[in-house]
Amino acid sequence: MTSASELLRQGRRDEVWRKYCGFLDLSLEEFMEIQRRLLMEQIDLLSKCELGRKLLGNKVPASVEEFREIVPLTTYKDYLPYLSERKEEALAEKPITWARTSGRSGEYAAKWVPYTKRMYDKWGELTLGSMILAASSKRGEVNVQPNDTLLAVVAPMPYVSAILTRALAETFPLTILPPQESEADFAERIEEGFKLALSMGIDHFYGLSSVLVKIGERFSQGLSSFEFSPFLLRPRVLFRLARGVIKARLQRRNLLPSDLWRVKGIMTGGTDASLLKDAIAEYWGTRPIEGYACTEGGALAVQSWDCKGMTFYPDSSFLEFVPYEEHLRTKQDPNYQPNTVLLDQVEPGIYEVVLSNFYGGVFVRYRVGDLIRVISLKDERHRINLPQVEFYSRADDVIALAGFCVLTERTVWQAIESAGFRYVDWTAWKEYKQGEGTLRICVELDPNETATEDELEAAIHNSLEKVDPDYADLNRMLGATPVSVTILSPGSFMRYYMAKQREGADLAHLKPPHINPTAEVVKQLMSE
Repeated sequence: MTSASELLRQGRRDEVWRKYCGFLDLSLEEFMEIQRRLLMEQIDLLSKCELGRKLLGNKVPASVEEFREIVPLTTYKDYLPYLSERKEEALAEKPITWARTSGRSGEYAAKWVPYTKRMYDKWGELTLGSMILAASSKRGEVNVQPNDTLLAVVAPMPYVSAILTRALAETFPLTILPPQESEADFAERIEEGFKLALSMGIDHFYGLSSVLVKIGERFSQGLSSFEFSPFLLRPRVLFRLARGVIKARLQRRNLLPSDLWRVKGIMTGGTDASLLKDAIAEYWGTRPIEGYACTEGGALAVQSWDCKGMTFYPDSSFLEFVPYEEHLRTKQDPNYQPNTVLLDQVEPGIYEVVLSNFYGGVFVRYRVGDLIRVISLKDERHRINLPQVEFYSRADDVIALAGFCVLTERTVWQAIESAGFRYVDWTAWKEYKQGEGTLRICVELDPNETATEDELEAAIHNSLEKVDPDYADLNRMLGATPVSVTILSPGSFMRYYMAKQREGADLAHLKPPHINPTAEVVKQLMSE
């Protein structure tokens, strides 16, 4: 099979687009045909291994319908004895690498996920498609070149973001910053990557939205916010900085990252991605596209060039969706087996994601723990005839007020962003005051921010009324302002981060959760 770099060398850009982004041209019927074919191949593989027989039961499903009827939904507990001890002989295919993610307190320290060679290769192809889409402005445009520079602000191996980056680099020749073999910790890798970018430039970015915004904020405060280093005197770095400063001064404003780098495309994801898009575009001159991925399923969906709804890949995992009403019923009765629908049965609304791996993976009808929202059944403007979705929330990251107002991390974050004050970070939970549920928010303000707690409460309350209709109804019904804000002392989140780092905590646990922190986390943040 001809590689993307060879196709580009031959000028066959249309073939590159069809190979890596052609899923956007599928009809819903074609999408489902791919899903069904790959699932039946996977069932055949599973029926021949120990773990697969345990999951499928006594009868091997002969159709997709029979598979959904007789195979129960699963969680990580169902795989724990096999995956925690990495019993590769019990799996359908021998993995070439293992990914990990955070575990569950008191149950297991980490979740380990095996990736087969075919899964790994597919993740590389899908990530290359995302990079092409991020750098495009219309259908069919391929604005990537071999040996482009990719700044990858991702967690280290063996986290899924690092594995996707490595798979991408093996699919398409790129210069990765910082080098993948770097053994620095996460914060040091970010610093290292941006230093190298000052010398070598950036063509593409993959990683955290918040990092791009923080870098943009530092630039907006002027060069005085940067510590002097002999590195800045290197000819390439000095030339880049001088050229950027001249450009900024001609436009009578502070230096921006877009003055230093002309980034073709930005790939990002997570709860904050949609909230920070405008800030990223302002600082970097390029609007990012969002992707949706998880450790157990790899890359699952991506936005097109218009940076609106995401489209699922047909050949990543078999997809099922639990309607929100069914999802809520499982919270009331954990033994209840919810019904699912397929992509050709969804309607606009909220769904829990259920996936089954292809390519010899292990997960079968697996409840990922994510909620997505179907925002439309197609994108007529851009001729995409597949449902368009957005990430909604982690299934457990919600705060319920008065029994009908459900606030997600994304909703609270959006309200805080819209409130207009500068902050370092925040965390929130539900507490009771005089028998009434209240949204309690602890926030560390930017050193230059002067807002008081009363001002923050009013601003966040007003923002919540605008972004969440149920919250607005709650206020009208109760005539109250169910928001309580506490301002943390300067450096609270950094002290927490450093304390966890000294304890040897897993990377996923270095930062406090935004929603529903434990009492111990709150105590640590509030300690001087």
